[in-house]
Amino acid sequence: MNSDAARKEFRALMERLEPEPEHTGHVAALALRLFDELAPLHGLGMRERLILEGAACLHDVGWTVAQRGAGHHKHSARLIRKHPWKEWNRLEVELLAQVARYHRRALPSKEHTDFIALTQEQREIVRRLASLLRLADAFDRSHLQIVRDLRARILSSGVEITLVCRESPAREIAGALKKENLARQVFGRAIVYRYEIISLKPPPSTPT
Repeated sequence: MNSDAARKEFRALMERLEPEPEHTGHVAALALRLFDELAPLHGLGMRERLILEGAACLHDVGWTVAQRGAGHHKHSARLIRKHPWKEWNRLEVELLAQVARYHRRALPSKEHTDFIALTQEQREIVRRLASLLRLADAFDRSHLQIVRDLRARILSSGVEITLVCRESPAREIAGALKKENLARQVFGRAIVYRYEIISLKPPPSTPT
């Protein structure tokens, strides 16, 4: 896969279909930060990192066809599968679709036909990437990019995630607590959230 061309392709689809590309683009950035910070836990490579980025950029495109957003995660997966991809092979498209599909609501399950059709290794990739996407999406729950960045530490007792914010991320942390179930299941660790608030105002000018 040509990573640059593949990224350009899903970014173009995001810009065409996504009603809030600033939200999904930000979620993608946060998801990649989680991926990089938690690499020792998930053990995945650059191909999977690109799949996560693509799924994050496209996870909400289902809003274009879902009435009031109902089931939009499933619609997102369908739209991803239907797109005439040039840079992505059939398996990569399927992984992309399923990671996007599991960004909310039900967790991956053997009762889901598409999920169980994957190999055990492929199912684990979906679970690990979807767990990161669920958290990243929660970290922009307000769609206002309150969480500007994040840091994660892997501790013996769990995972500590520090959110770098421009104001209190109470709503984002509440969202994460609701969507962290897959991450806790996948990594077998508790997750603790902390935050620090930074000022985005420019420093005052120095008198001359």
